Amino acid sequence: MTADAVDHVRFRKYAESGAYHWREVGSGLIAHNAFTAERYRRVIDCAALREGDRVLDYGCGDGALLGMLHRRVGSGGYDLHGFDPNTLGAELAVAALAANGVKATIHGSLAAIPDAHFDRVVCTEVIEHVSEPEALLREIARVLKPGGRAVVTTPIRLTEAPEEPSHVREWFAGEFLHIFDRGLWRLIAHEQVVPAAAIEAYFWRPPLFARVPVFRLLCNLLSIYAGVNAMSWLRMRPRLFTMQVVVAEKTRRD
Repeated sequence: MTADAVDHVRFRKYAESGAYHWREVGSGLIAHNAFTAERYRRVIDCAALREGDRVLDYGCGDGALLGMLHRRVGSGGYDLHGFDPNTLGAELAVAALAANGVKATIHGSLAAIPDAHFDRVVCTEVIEHVSEPEALLREIARVLKPGGRAVVTTPIRLTEAPEEPSHVREWFAGEFLHIFDRGLWRLIAHEQVVPAAAIEAYFWRPPLFARVPVFRLLCNLLSIYAGVNAMSWLRMRPRLFTMQVVVAEKTRRD
């Protein structure tokens, strides 16, 4: 399987739920998903965009990350692009971005994209869905300019086999770094985080509160109106991290 050939069969949520990522980063108190919103915020911060950068969201799905990027940093002369081989996801991205006034180009393939074309590439919660992750990273390196920055996120492996059926592979924090070819990448940072709250607490519906997900509402309020991670705001130190973020620079070729 090539880096472009992400398994379409696994991504049925678009057919079932439409452009659901937009709702997850929106202002609806119940529909908002503090995990997704915080993940997107961290990716944008780690990308360290500069005015005029050409940016690619690799595996953009319905384009919600591009939408949040536009809201957070404004136009700023950025040239926004998204790539997703899932036809329905790409169609939803084009429609949602246009409806929200976000100018971005969506690609169904990277085959026609020249080498060293982008200044920044972000790839969030995609690499665990492909059977050849090293090929995905090589393709990101191909379209990234020398000295350009890539930000890649993936869940931290917690079980022997992934519990999510659409995940082909997950990695412990240490082993994930080994798939970054040191001839192609200079590692800048590797973070392990919990993007909102302990998962059990986030979805907990205590009988005492008529099974209302009170902690999720608190997390979402902080996420929507303050743009902060509840774990950081509450100064909680989790025992178990759930997401890892790698920031890497493409090695310069002279």
